[in-house]
Amino acid sequence: MNRLIYPTAVLFFLAIGLPTVQAAIIMGDRFDTYADQAAFQAAWPAIGTVAPLSGDLSTAQAKSAPNSIEVDGTLTSNQQRNQRIFAETGFPSATEKVVFSFDFYDTTPAGNPFRQNSSLQDTTAPSGTNQLISLGLSNNQLVANSGGNYYMARILGYNTDGPDADALADPDPDGGPTESVSGAGLFFKLNDFGVGLRSLGWHNLKVAISTDDGLSTDYQFYVDGVLAELVSNVGTAAQIRSYDTVRLGSGLSNASTAAYYDNMLVRRVPVPEPATFTLVGLGCAGIMLAGRGRVA
Repeated sequence: MNRLIYPTAVLFFLAIGLPTVQAAIIMGDRFDTYADQAAFQAAWPAIGTVAPLSGDLSTAQAKSAPNSIEVDGTLTSNQQRNQRIFAETGFPSATEKVVFSFDFYDTTPAGNPFRQNSSLQDTTAPSGTNQLISLGLSNNQLVANSGGNYYMARILGYNTDGPDADALADPDPDGGPTESVSGAGLFFKLNDFGVGLRSLGWHNLKVAISTDDGLSTDYQFYVDGVLAELVSNVGTAAQIRSYDTVRLGSGLSNASTAAYYDNMLVRRVPVPEPATFTLVGLGCAGIMLAGRGRVA
C-alpha cells in the first residue's frame, strides 16, 4: 500500500504548491445574446460613414450558434464596420501576454485575398508602431505571393523587410518563405511553420502579444490553434502598447466578397515560469525513482 500512497502524496503536494495559471478576459463576445440588430449596434456602434454603416447580426453562419456578424461584400470603402471600446488590457510583459482572437468564415478561399479583417487597437486613432494589429485578409498580396494562399496579419509600423527596411524582400528572420512585398504596415502571410492553406469555412485566427525583455514587442500568430508565424523585436520599449479597442471589419472595399466573424476575445494570459515546469519534472522523476526503489 505504501508504494501507491507515497508517490500520490508527493504529486499532490507538488501540485498544490504550484501557482495557478489563469487567463483574465478583458472583452469577449459570442454575438449570441443580442435580440436584434439594434441591440448588437448598441454594444458595437457602427463606425462606417457610407451606407450601409454596420455589419449585420446574422444566422446564416455561426461558429457558436445562433449568431455571427456578416460583413457584406462591397466595392465602396467606409462601409459596414463596428467598434467596441473596453477597459485597458495593460501592457504585455515577460510574465503576461495579451491575446486577441476571433473566428473567421472564409467564403471564397480559392481567389486572391480580399480586404476582410478585424483589428486590436491602442486608441481609436492608432498611428504609431504596435498600436494596431489586424488579422484576416488583405489585397496587398496575391494568392501566389510569399509562399502561397495563406491567412494574413498586419502590425502597424512593422516593416516586412525587417530592421533594415530597404524596400527589398529579405529572408524572414523567424523562418518561413520570404515575403514578396516590403514596406511598413503591410499585411504579411501567416506561413512560417507549415500551417494549412486557406479553405472554405470557419477558422480561428489568434495573436499572442508579449515582450521577453521589456525593450520591444514579440508576436505569435496562430491559425486554427497551430503556430503559424513569429514576429520578434518590433519597435522600442516606449512602443509596447496597452489595448482598448476592437474594430470588426476592415471598412475597405473588398471585391464584393462577404465574410463572417464570431467569438471575439481579448485576454491577458500568464506566461508559466520555467521553474514551474522544472519543479514538476524533478518531482515526477523523484516519484518514479522512489517507486522503483520500493518495488525492488
